[in-house]
Amino acid sequence: MFIVLNFPKYNENIRKYFLNEFSIVLGKNNIITMTKFDTNHIKSIIEDYSTELKERESDEEFKISPYYILYKILDTMYDKSIKMLKKSAKDVMALEEQLFASSKLERILLEQLMIKKRNIVGLKHMFEPHEEILEELQNTLPKFYKEELDVYFEDLVYKLDKIINIISVGFENIDSLAETYNSLMNIKTNSMIGVLTIFAAITWVLTLISGIYGMNILLPGQEHPYFFFLLMGWMFFVLMILLRIFKKKKRI
Repeated sequence: MFIVLNFPKYNENIRKYFLNEFSIVLGKNNIITMTKFDTNHIKSIIEDYSTELKERESDEEFKISPYYILYKILDTMYDKSIKMLKKSAKDVMALEEQLFASSKLERILLEQLMIKKRNIVGLKHMFEPHEEILEELQNTLPKFYKEELDVYFEDLVYKLDKIINIISVGFENIDSLAETYNSLMNIKTNSMIGVLTIFAAITWVLTLISGIYGMNILLPGQEHPYFFFLLMGWMFFVLMILLRIFKKKKRI
């Protein structure tokens, strides 16, 4: 049997998951694995079994079944993926705290959200085909081996379901955070527009007063020696009245 499964490999430099193609050749008495990127977990499994084979070389009854090694490999990779996804979930929670703690919405926060969303979509498409492959293995392997295999594959199916559920929850959380970011951005934009509108309304009244008395015609009070200061006082009084009105209506 030739089995191909894809597992994620994280690149910290570009903060992206790559497909780590995992190829397995399974025979009745042997198993061969090949990966695109090095995986320390598989090396550990090989070392453990090699050591045990050497220690029990004289024991003729001792035998390691290839299907059991296949189970251990997939089980180890799924455990590794679950730990990775739990760490990613903590990062999403940290982003949520950062989103509400920050007094201003920074571009870097949106960039982190988009990276997380891209990665979670990639993980979703990476693990979905595993369901079909595990089902096929569960139906096919009993034709090659006499041992009872259901107990092993039930464990793998359970862990795969757990992985897919974590990915689904993570996708929903990131989607929710992205919507929250957009809502906060809209609130901030509306608030800025409101402030600019109030500023424009106040300056319009003051500009109207100064414009009227800036005309080259005779107007009441122009001959008064302190008219300039009286006009400034009047404009300041109008400014205070407008600010009080806007404050009372909770616009500022």
